[in-house]
Amino acid sequence: MKKNILLCGLALVSLLGACNTNTSGNAEDLTKDNFYEGKDTEIIVPFGAGGGTDLFARFLAPYFSENISGNPSVQVVNIPGGQTITGTNEFFYMSEHDGNKLLTSSASVHTPYLLGQSAVKYDLRDLEPIIGAPTGAVVYVSPQVGIETAADLGNEEEQLVFAGISATGLDLVTLLSFEVLDLDVKSILGYEGRGPARVAFEQGESTIDFQTTSSYIQNIEPLVDNNEAIPLYSLGQINEEGELVRDPVFEDIPTVEEVYIEIHGEAPKGEAWEAYKAFVNSSYTIQKLIWTHGDAPQPAIDALHEAAEQFASDPQFIEHGQEVLENYEPYTGEVLQTMIDNAFNTSPEVLNYVRNLLEEKYEVTID
Repeated sequence: MKKNILLCGLALVSLLGACNTNTSGNAEDLTKDNFYEGKDTEIIVPFGAGGGTDLFARFLAPYFSENISGNPSVQVVNIPGGQTITGTNEFFYMSEHDGNKLLTSSASVHTPYLLGQSAVKYDLRDLEPIIGAPTGAVVYVSPQVGIETAADLGNEEEQLVFAGISATGLDLVTLLSFEVLDLDVKSILGYEGRGPARVAFEQGESTIDFQTTSSYIQNIEPLVDNNEAIPLYSLGQINEEGELVRDPVFEDIPTVEEVYIEIHGEAPKGEAWEAYKAFVNSSYTIQKLIWTHGDAPQPAIDALHEAAEQFASDPQFIEHGQEVLENYEPYTGEVLQTMIDNAFNTSPEVLNYVRNLLEEKYEVTID
């Protein structure tokens, strides 16, 4: 009897050992070509459905499914709340680090992270970027202030008035541009969106405004044609060397740097300038990003990179995505990583400058 029990025990141990060996072997056999076979993959969007970031994720989802080897199911899951912080924290700490969970982020995720808000528990440096997409913006002024070009800034007949949403949102880059150019601007914050802010400009309640690429082309260029708005500068883009360059969609509109040089005869420098470039990068040059966990299995990371680089270089993808991508080309691979390094390795001194500016000028305390 004891002998039978012993034999059964040895058989069970052998069976378990064989199972463990097979499981280990299967894991070792996984490659980027078969990792996602039969998998269900989710793209987490820390916003409600229907916004620009949600549309970006939903546009990309089928391209990931079609181009990832193994053609996994790719679904978008919305986790709104906490001004994007809730969903991003949940992705970072509660989702499996198995390569089957991706995150969509935007400037609303990047800015609180850079400013060190206490509610932020995620560290974007621990994530693996897969693909990023830029957007742009143009700052324009009303003719009623008495200037004709950006070179006339500083000679307005009246104080400029800006209608904004929040000093810690996308408006921050424009507010920093005012600091770089030392403009006398009265900022009225609290508008519900860029649409209402644009209406305030059209009704004469504000005299300086900005709109992002699609809205500027659709709503402001007709005003420019009717001499009801004067373009001053684009917020620009940051290149791989960390330099501000002209926005490729607005090649005829100068950057803040060019305007500064035209007015002052030298290039801008100092904390305001460094802060401006950092937040242009994180808010515009890499405004929307798809990430996975940095410690996800390497075959998963390799498969995601391969898929993104494949469809991002497909002319049909660019053509079909004109509305979502706004005629910008997405970033992948080493170029994307360089952009992220430039944006998220901002010096503590520059970030302290921004926090102090927000507190002293806009009564916003970062806690």
